[in-house]
Amino acid sequence: MTDLWPGENLLGQWIAGTAVGSLQMVRTAGRLVLTDQRLAFRPLLFGEGGSGVFKLAFGLANAVSGLDDHYLALVDITGVEAMSGPSLMAVHLQTGGTRHYLVLCRRIGPVFSSKHAPFRDNAVQRIAAAVDAIRK
Repeated sequence: MTDLWPGENLLGQWIAGTAVGSLQMVRTAGRLVLTDQRLAFRPLLFGEGGSGVFKLAFGLANAVSGLDDHYLALVDITGVEAMSGPSLMAVHLQTGGTRHYLVLCRRIGPVFSSKHAPFRDNAVQRIAAAVDAIRK
């Protein structure tokens, strides 16, 4: 789980992946975490929680792969919407850019499964509510 910043409150979290553009293809699997200040993506890191040589080897593999946390401040988000397919959502930014995520009900399985839709819709609703709350 992504560490919370001082004074930050957890609002929700989902199994997710970063999408390849706006396609229904997972680039990096992980967890999407919503707090009252940010939307964070925490990738599933190889060898997480390991020790010694394995931790070092997996840490190097993660660094080479470019797997790292990233976050969006809620004030930088202009909107969020469900996209075509049951798992894809778009987070629109003030810069004019868009981040695409796939929200899943479980880690293993096809991204086209209709079982993902309720989880994706829940994420869209809760992220939109958090963005609205920060703007008031």
